[in-house]
Amino acid sequence: MTWLAWRQHRLGLAGFAAVFLGVAAIYGFSGALDADARTVYTAASGFSRLVKFGEDMSTYLQPLPLLVGMFAGAPLVSRELEHHTFRYAWTQGVSRGRWLRGKVILVGGAILVLSALLSAAHMSWFAPMAPERGWFQLFNQSILVFPATCLFTFALGMAIGALVERIVPAMAITLVAAGAVFILFAAVLRPNYSTPVVVSQPTLGGGSPEELARSYYLGSSVRGDLTEISYHPADRFWTFQFVEAGCYLALTAALLALTFWWLSRKLS
Repeated sequence: MTWLAWRQHRLGLAGFAAVFLGVAAIYGFSGALDADARTVYTAASGFSRLVKFGEDMSTYLQPLPLLVGMFAGAPLVSRELEHHTFRYAWTQGVSRGRWLRGKVILVGGAILVLSALLSAAHMSWFAPMAPERGWFQLFNQSILVFPATCLFTFALGMAIGALVERIVPAMAITLVAAGAVFILFAAVLRPNYSTPVVVSQPTLGGGSPEELARSYYLGSSVRGDLTEISYHPADRFWTFQFVEAGCYLALTAALLALTFWWLSRKLS
C-alpha cells in the first residue's frame, strides 16, 4: 500500500519538496555566508540579496498552507472518488481503512516534515534579530504553528474532497474555507488568548519602546489626553504558539475522524 500511495503522489510530493526545501536551503546556508537577518538588510553581496528576496518571499509564502490544502489535501480522496480508482486498491487485498491510512500517513507525514524543516530554517535565520524585533513577527511561520496549519489544511482539503467527490470544487472550497479559518484565528481568537497589556503614552505605563517593538501589537485608542496602546508582551510568544498549534491539531484530528467515518459509511 505504501508503494502504491507513493506511485500515486510522488510528483505532488516532489513539487512540495522543491518549494519547501528550496526556501529552507536559502535560509539554512545564509548563516555560514554571513547573511543572517541582522546583516542581510545592509550587506550588498549577491547572496545577501538572494536571502533578502527569500525573506520578502516569506510574506508571499504565508499562504503555503492554503496550497497544501488545495493541492495535497483536496485531491487526495476526491480524485479517487471522481474516477473510481479507489476500487483498484481494494482488489489488491487492501481494506478501506488501510487504503486511507496509507495515504494520510505518507502525504501528511511528508507535509509535516517539510513544513517543520522550512520553519526551523526560517527561525534560525531570523534569530539574530529576535531580541530587537521579537518572534511575533514570524508567528504564522514559527516551528509550532506553521506545521500545524499545514496539517490542518491538508486534513480540511481531504475532508472536503471526500464530501464533494470532485477535484476542482474541492480545491476551491478548501481555499475559501481555510482562508476563513485563518482570518478567524488572526483577527478574533489570537488577540484573546490572554488579557492584553494596556499602556498609555507618553508615560507608556512601564512598557518601554523596546518592549513594544518586540510585542504583539493590537491597536491604540485615545482616552482624554492620553493614547492607550494594547499589546501582548514578547514573553507570551511560546504560550500563544502552543495554544494556536493545539487548536489547529484538534481541528485536524476532528477532520480526519470525519473523513474516515464518512468514507466508511459511504463506501460500505
